[in-house]
Amino acid sequence: MGRPRLHDEHLRQRLLEAATDLMAVDGPDFSLRPLVASVGTSTSAVYSLFGSRGELLEAITVRAARSFVDAQLAAQVDDPVQRIVAISHAIRRWAIENTAMFQVVFGRTNDSPAIAEARESTTEPLQLAVTDAIGRGILHGDPETTTRTIFAGIHGFIALEVLGHYPADQADTLFDALLAAIWRSWATPEHVGAVAA
Repeated sequence: MGRPRLHDEHLRQRLLEAATDLMAVDGPDFSLRPLVASVGTSTSAVYSLFGSRGELLEAITVRAARSFVDAQLAAQVDDPVQRIVAISHAIRRWAIENTAMFQVVFGRTNDSPAIAEARESTTEPLQLAVTDAIGRGILHGDPETTTRTIFAGIHGFIALEVLGHYPADQADTLFDALLAAIWRSWATPEHVGAVAA
């Protein structure tokens, strides 16, 4: 009978979850000792399962970015206006429910090609929706610029909300007002009122 494998997928996932929490608070320079202590293993498990500290950081960020993209993809609807609104709400909901992953995806890291690619992917669902809306004459502008400004507004709101700057009983109303204002800045004249505050 073979020896049981100590460094398995279950341990890998536990390390990723714990490392995400540490990285959200301490940034990419977090210590491995509290990480391995929190899941009852040793640093050898990190190197066995990830290969290196850099690959662990990549795995944390890629995992968080994929989760973020998946949340947006799950919000797809046929109507181009409602698709952008649904993706915007999905972004906010995901960030509130996954605050540590939100901090990891958009926080300070030692970038690698894998991390850069993962971060770049985070706006793809929104950009596809914006590109479609521009193609249909609903929005105007260059798809990349339009997407970046919409995303910047949403991200800024969420960052302040996560930090507690908006009263909980007002946050939904404020977010709807933000979306309506962003929409008006990019909508073609006949579609300016398509997203109401």
